[in-house]
This record gives sequence, C-alpha cells and structure tokens, in this order.
Amino acid sequence: MAAQSPAREPESVEEEEETMEEEEEEEETMEEEFTVQIGSTYSCKRSDGTYHDAEVVKTRMNKRAGREEYYVRYAGLNCRQNEWVDKTRLVLVKQVEEEEDAANEEDEAVDETNQETSENGNEPQKEDEPEKEDDEAEKEEAEPEEEDEPEPEEDEEPQAKKIRVEVHEAPGNSSVVASDDFAEELTCLLCNELFKDPVVVECGHNFCRTCIDEAWEGQESFTCPDCEEEITEKRCTSNRALANLVKKAATTPAKTIVKEKVPPPENCHVHEERLKLFCKDDGDLGCVICRESLKHANHYFLPILDAMGVYKTELSSMVTPLEDALKVAEKMAKQQNEKIDKHRTSMKEYREHIESEFVKMHNVLKEREEKLLGKLQTEGESLLSEMEDNIAKIQENIDNIKESIATASEKMNDGDSISFLTDIKTFIKKCQDEQKEALSPGNTVIEKELSEEAYKVPVLASMFEELKTTVVPAVSSVSAVPQKAKQIWIIGNTVISLAGQRAKACSFGKDLGFEKKNFTVCWMGKAILQWRDLRSELSETMAILGMPSMIIIHLGGNDLEHLSYFKLVDCVRKDFSQLSRQYPDIKFVWSEVLPKLSWLMTPLDKTRLQFNSMVSSIADKCGFGVITHEGVEQRLNTSYRKRIGAGITDMELDIFNTKIKDYLTKTL
Repeated sequence: MAAQSPAREPESVEEEEETMEEEEEEEETMEEEFTVQIGSTYSCKRSDGTYHDAEVVKTRMNKRAGREEYYVRYAGLNCRQNEWVDKTRLVLVKQVEEEEDAANEEDEAVDETNQETSENGNEPQKEDEPEKEDDEAEKEEAEPEEEDEPEPEEDEEPQAKKIRVEVHEAPGNSSVVASDDFAEELTCLLCNELFKDPVVVECGHNFCRTCIDEAWEGQESFTCPDCEEEITEKRCTSNRALANLVKKAATTPAKTIVKEKVPPPENCHVHEERLKLFCKDDGDLGCVICRESLKHANHYFLPILDAMGVYKTELSSMVTPLEDALKVAEKMAKQQNEKIDKHRTSMKEYREHIESEFVKMHNVLKEREEKLLGKLQTEGESLLSEMEDNIAKIQENIDNIKESIATASEKMNDGDSISFLTDIKTFIKKCQDEQKEALSPGNTVIEKELSEEAYKVPVLASMFEELKTTVVPAVSSVSAVPQKAKQIWIIGNTVISLAGQRAKACSFGKDLGFEKKNFTVCWMGKAILQWRDLRSELSETMAILGMPSMIIIHLGGNDLEHLSYFKLVDCVRKDFSQLSRQYPDIKFVWSEVLPKLSWLMTPLDKTRLQFNSMVSSIADKCGFGVITHEGVEQRLNTSYRKRIGAGITDMELDIFNTKIKDYLTKTL
C-alpha cells in the first residue's frame, strides 16, 4: 500500500493573524462601499436563515438600537412576511454569486481529493454509499419544505380564522380552492377575523375601522400596528374593494372536510377471532368465543347478516317519524321567523311613532317657551322703564336740592348786603318749591313685580294641558277605548303610608270600595314630606300620572316642630289660594293633623288644635273640603297614657280610613 502524503503544515500564528486582519478589512471596505438604495432589490436573509429577493421600500432610524433599518417587501411571498431589517441582513447579488462560486470551488476541491484518494488505492467503503444516497435524497426532499411557508402553531389556530373554499362538482368541472395566503389577506391583524368596514392607513396597511380606532385611542402619536411606521395624521380611508372581497369570501361556502373512512376491524380485539355475531343485549359485535364467555352469559346473539337486516328495518321505520318531526320543526322555524320579522317591524313602527310624538312635544315646548319668554321680556321691560323713569326723576330732585343747599350756604357766607339781598325772595321761593316737590305724595318708590302666577307657578301645569291637547289622539279616534278611572290622591306623611297599607288588608281594599264607581285611590305617603314640598310634588306627579279628580292633603305635622305657627299658617294660606286658581277642576280636601305621643301634655298639642282650626277656616274660604278626625284623636289621647313609646295602631288606622271613606261617599 502506497504511503500517504504528509499533511500540509499549518501556517504560523503571525500569518494567520495577518490573513484574518486582511479579511476583516475587506469586509469593512465592502460594507462602506455597499449603499442601500430605496426601490432597489437585494437578497435578504430571512428570520429562518434562508435568502430571498426583496425590494427596499423605505427606511427609518431605530433610536433604541442606534442603527438604520429598512422595510423590505419579499418578491412572490405573502405581504404578512414583509418586515423591518438592518443593513447586515441585506446582501448584494454579486456577493451571493461569489459565495456560491466559492462553495462550488470547495465542492470541486473535495471531488478532486476523493479522486486522488481512489487512485492511491484508498477507496471508500461501499456500505457508506447507500447511506450517502439516502442522505442526499432526504436533503432534496427537505429543501422544498424549507421554501414553503411555516405552518401556524396549534395555539394560534383558534385565533387566526383561515378560509378554505372547496367546491366539489361533477367530473369534468374544476374545483375552486381559496389558499391560506388569500384568506390571510382578508384577515385583520388586530382582531384575527375577517375585515369589518376595512380602512387603509397612510402606510398602505388595512385594518378594521373599529380595531384601528381602539388601537389609536388615547395616543398622542400614531404608528402602524403592522409595520410600526409613524403616521403623520390620524386619517383612515375606506377600502371598498377589500370590503367587496371580504363580502364574497364570507358568502362562499366553507371547506367541506371529508374524513377518510377507516375500515372497522374484522377480528375480535379480545380473542383475535373473526367477528361473526352481534349481541342484542350489549349492542356489540363478537366472535364465537365471546358468545361462550362469562361477559355475555345468557345474552341473545344473532348472525351479523341477520342483525343487519333487523336493524335496517328498524332504522327505516324511524326515517318517516324523523321526516315528520323535521317538517314540524321547519314549520315552527318559519312561524318563529315570521314572528321575529313582525316584532322587528313593530319595533320600527313604535320607534318612529315615539320619535314623531317627541318631535311634536319639542315643537310645542319650544313655541311655548318662546312665547312665554317674549311676554316676560315685553312686560318686564315696560315695568322696568317706569321704575327707571322714577329713579331719574328722584335723582333730578336730589341734584336740584344739593345745588340749592350749596347756593344758600354761599349766600349765608356773603358779607355784602347788596349781593345777599339781590333776588333773595326768588331764591327762597325756589327752595320752598323744591322742598314741596321732594315731599310731594306723588314722589314715592314705584314697585313693579312680575306676576308669579303667570311666569312661575303654572308653567308645568299649563305645559301639560297644552301637550295633552296636542299629542293625545282626538276623542273620536279613541271612542271605543274604555274610559279611564278617575284618580283620588291622598298625599301626606307617615300616617298616609300606614293607612294605605292598612286599607289593602281590609275588606274594602286599596280603593276604599270605590272601584265600582270607576275611582282609584292613590296613597302617596312620604315620611319626610313637608309643606314646602307640596306644590313641587303635585306638579311632578301630575306630569307622570295626569290630573286627578280629587286631592286629599294630610300635612303639617312635621312642620309644626320646625316652623313658627304664623309662618306656617301664612304659607298654607298662599298655597291654598294658588292651588285653587291653578287647578280649578280639581277638588281639594284638607285632612286635619293628628296628635303625636311626644306632644302629649305640651304646648305643641295646643298649637296643633289651633292650627287645625285656622287651616280649616282657610280651606273653607278657598272652597276646599275638610275631614276631621275626632274619633281618632279621642282614642289616641286616651290610649297614649297607657302605651308609652308605641305608634298608631291598626284600630286607629281603620278609624282614620273610615272617616276618609265616609267623606268620599258623601262627596262622590
């Protein structure tokens, strides 16, 4: 065997260092000479290590990394794979060719070495050749897989909704398949769903309008969520072409997944015998050994073909009832859809009706507001003009008197008799006239007040009446509708709340037995209700429930402890007078104040009696009714001595309600 040639001695350390320095200088020189131009195409190293031709679209300065980056668009690939890269990943085409040539030279050198080795008698082992061929085949098969796009991970599949449309037709017709790339183009990057109202931003990427608005909400500077390019202006343009594509893709039938049928096993998985029998008890296939086993003891077996015939007959008998059930369900679905459509139509009609009614009310209120404000302006300016004229007149008198006083002081200090006596009588006469003018009964302070009844108190009530005549349908259109029950309001403090609850528990009921006469009683009791809240409470309630036929007022007990007697009586007098003028069609009734336990044997109880007497007199003058409660007062006064700390009892509430019921019976 020929001796092998000695291996070539390695170069010295100094030579190796010089060689490495030269290579680094060459690389730096190439990098300095290599200038990236926008719009040019380069070979770009992708994230998976492969090279692909890419066009440089734009550039930016990455301040964090301290380098310049380029946005590349890969030729022939999905636009989702476009990315920002630095300069080191861009390679000139010449450099790639040189690297390929160098690789080819290395391969040729290896081949020559192998040939020399074979000539010298060192043949490679034959056993390794098949392995090499297998390795080369595996590499060839692996290369196309690297060029394909990476498959999505299992975790990402529920989020990214891909569309595959496959239309199966008869032989001779082509099938249409929408690829994953096409589906990805119709998917929003932010929500991973098909575009909804797609818009295109300044950099050219598309998003759902709501998605990009949410992404940019609350930000002072805007960037594209895809390419991270800064957006100079927050402006989105609708992409109608993309919207049409999404609409077509959404209406295209989805891919039909055809599962390949796996043939069932023909042998028993327990005994490895051929399956020939069917167990009717367990519903399982079995072999002859299964029939004799303890598991199937006393079970009834049929041959497979006989069992197939029996259950085919049973299954066919089930088809007709299922078809009948399907017809019933389809009919029900049709009826339900009709009800849904009818309901939607009703909602639309009611919405339009409500909007039109409120438009009417708005117009009426606006017109009424303008009219009332105009009247206020005219009358107010007239009254104001009179008072301003009067103040001008008073000011003129003041100026004249001041001038006369100054002249008189000057004359009194004058030592010249001739100058002093000149026109002295005329001046004195002038002073006397000015004095009389200033003290004349005609010179008084003029007080002009706007009418509270015209501009303050009845505004809501008059508005309600005007709205009722404008919005409520005419009487002829509702003549068939039953007449609405007339309302009786009982408004007051805690006693009214307790009396209303007690009335429900009694035989005559909440309406005190007047429902047959088409009357309903509304118990409006509030523990903290005071007299000053009466008119506002009535106005707000009337705006909701309308005008009642009668209002019974049981108030004043809470006010006697906080207000002075005379101030409270004066307030009652004013309110009764205004209520009678404001609501002439309503019958008002005053219900006397009941005694309290804390008032027993105190001056407050005497004040209560005096207050009831005075208010009853005021109510009678205003045409109001009066309900007295002698029976309740007598029982309360006698029983309070025995039950210290207890409130009003059910018996006393029954007496209170009976008094109201008796009054209503006489009145109605």
